[in-house]
This record gives sequence, C-alpha cells and structure tokens, in this order.
Amino acid sequence: MEPKEKEPTALQKVLQKLGGKHTVVRDTLARLQEKSIKISQSALYQTIAGRSHSKEIVDVFLEVAEAEFERRRQVEERARQLLGAS
Repeated sequence: MEPKEKEPTALQKVLQKLGGKHTVVRDTLARLQEKSIKISQSALYQTIAGRSHSKEIVDVFLEVAEAEFERRRQVEERARQLLGAS
C-alpha cells in the first residue's frame, strides 16, 4: 500500500499560487515584528502547514498575501492600459 499524500492546507495553496518570487513570508514576519509578535520563519511555515493555529499569525499572513495579489492585479491592469494606449 502506498502512503497517501497529504492534501495541502488552504494557506499552503495560497503560498503556492504566489509562485516563487515573492516576499510574502518576509513581509509577514516583518509585520508580525511590528506588532511585537516574535516568530521564526520556521514557525511561520509550521502555521502555514496547519501545525499551529495562531489566529493573529494566520490573519497577518492572509493580509500580506491579499496585498500581494492586489498589487499584481494592479500591475496587470496598468500594463493593459499601457498596451491600449500605444
């Protein structure tokens, strides 16, 4: 019997959708530090993997990811506008 692969968590799927070149993890750690919440990168990945359920850490991660998705949407829109203006 083959071992069953574990389904990625919703937060892991968000991270995967962001792709490789992003600063979401670093930005999340910085924002948490601003709120006086000390957490290591490893602990953040543990939370993303569902092994920890700190509401505040999850909320900050999602806020940073949402901001990155919005930034990308705005970049795409601006690029479309420039292409239409030529």
